[in-house]
Amino acid sequence: MRTYNVRFEADGADLFVELHSNEDLNRLHLLEQVMAILEDRHGIEIKTGEQGEFTRVEHSDGSELLAWLSIAEERSRQALDDDGLDEILTCLAFLVFPPVVETTSTSADGTSIALT
Repeated sequence: MRTYNVRFEADGADLFVELHSNEDLNRLHLLEQVMAILEDRHGIEIKTGEQGEFTRVEHSDGSELLAWLSIAEERSRQALDDDGLDEILTCLAFLVFPPVVETTSTSADGTSIALT
């Protein structure tokens, strides 16, 4: 069993995700797996460990991940609620599936040009 970790930097606090898997995952597959679990939250449970509280999220296929918030320079963990999990999911969606942004300008005669 391998343990994978993902950290999201935020101002003054970081969000963490820990995933346990029997598979060898590359970066993209790890992020996709975390997204899949967060999109299909079969069960959510707050647990307490040596370093504080964390949120255990279970997927319908039986896989699970742990998620928590850690304030800068503190070792204690704080469990995440649905809003915190949604924030991680939003970050991952932009990492895994970056949006295509297209900017154009249309002149008075109807011609459209791409802005670079």
